[in-house]
Amino acid sequence: MKKGLVLVIGLFLAGLQFTVAQSSAPQVFNYDPEVLDLIEQAKEYMASEDYEAANAMFRKALATKKTLPTEMSYFFAETLFVINQFQNSKNFVDKYLELAGKAGDYYDEAIALQQLLNERFDQIRTCNLCNLSGYRYVPCDNCGGLGKSTEACYQCKGHGLTTCNKCFGKGVLITLNALGQKIYGSCDLCDSKGYLECSLCHGEKTLSGACTVCLGAGKKVSSQICNHQE
Repeated sequence: MKKGLVLVIGLFLAGLQFTVAQSSAPQVFNYDPEVLDLIEQAKEYMASEDYEAANAMFRKALATKKTLPTEMSYFFAETLFVINQFQNSKNFVDKYLELAGKAGDYYDEAIALQQLLNERFDQIRTCNLCNLSGYRYVPCDNCGGLGKSTEACYQCKGHGLTTCNKCFGKGVLITLNALGQKIYGSCDLCDSKGYLECSLCHGEKTLSGACTVCLGAGKKVSSQICNHQE
C-alpha cells in the first residue's frame, strides 16, 4: 500500500458515514489489516473489470469506520464512475483532490476523471430524457403516460358511501333519560340508513385527476442509465 495522507474528516458520501484522520504531511501510517485487505481485494476486482464487486469491497472498507488511505478515495471514485454512479464518483474524487492535492500519486488521473464527470453532467443537464442523476424516464405504467387517471375513491374505498359519523352505522341514536333508561331515536343525519354519500367522490365511487404515481408528469424514473438519444 502506498504512503498517503490519512483522511480525518467525518464524511457522509454515497449514503455512508466514515471518519478518518488528516495529517499535514505525507507519513507512514499503520493501517488496520482488515482495511488493507478489503482495499486490495477491491483493486483486484478493478483489474479484472468486475467493478460491481469492487464497489462492494470499498463499501465494506467504509463500513469498518477505521482509518482509510487517501488513495482509496480515488479508486472508489473510479469504480463509481464505471458503474454510472456519477454524483458519488464526483464526491470522492473531489475529496481525494482536496486532501492529496497535486502531491497525490493519482493527481493527473483524478483531474482526468473530473473532466469526464463534468462532460457527463453537461449531457445530463441538457437532456430531457433523464433526471438529474442520469436515469432514463419511461412512461408511467399507472396512467399509460397520460398524466391523468381515474381511480377508486380512497375515502370510501370505491363504495360511494361512508359510515354515518353520528350514529356510527347503526341508524339509530341512543340517549339516556333522567332515570338512566335508554331511549332510541332515528338518526337525523343519515335518515336512519347508517351510511352517507361519500363527501369526496359524491357517490361516484371514483376520482379523476392527476395520476397519483407520476403526479401528472406522465413519466417516471427507471433504473436504466440514459444514453441521451431518442
